Parts: sequence; structure tokens; C-alpha cells
Amino acid sequence: MDLLKQLESKMQALVHQRNQLREELEALKAAGAGEEREVQSLRAQLEEATAEKVALERDREAVKDQVAAILRALEALG
Repeated sequence: MDLLKQLESKMQALVHQRNQLREELEALKAAGAGEEREVQSLRAQLEEATAEKVALERDREAVKDQVAAILRALEALG
């Protein structure tokens, strides 16, 4: 009888441990999903910033071309 009680006690401890590990696994999965959403958000922000950078570079080139044209026109006048 003593052996059965020991086995039952160990079995209950193992079941409890298994349940705790399942809960921890679920918590880790939930945290991972949250981090994945954050990574996706950061990627989207990076894409937006890159697109803005490209647009600003185009604008800068256009301004440089306009300044060069103005300087050429001034030189032609002077």
C-alpha cells in the first residue's frame, strides 16, 4: 500500500509539473506572437521610412537641378 501511495504522489506531482509546463509554453507562445507583431510593425515602419528617404532624395536631386539651372541662367545674364 505504501508503494502505491508513493506512486500516486509521484504521479500527481508529474501531472502538476506537466500542467505548469503547458502553461509556461502557452505564455511563451503568446509572448512570441506579440513580438512577431512588433517585428512586423517595425518592418512596416522601416519600409515607410525607406520610401520617404527615396522621395526626399528625388526632391533633393530636383532642387539641385533647379539650382544648377538658375546658376546657368545667371551666368548667361552676367
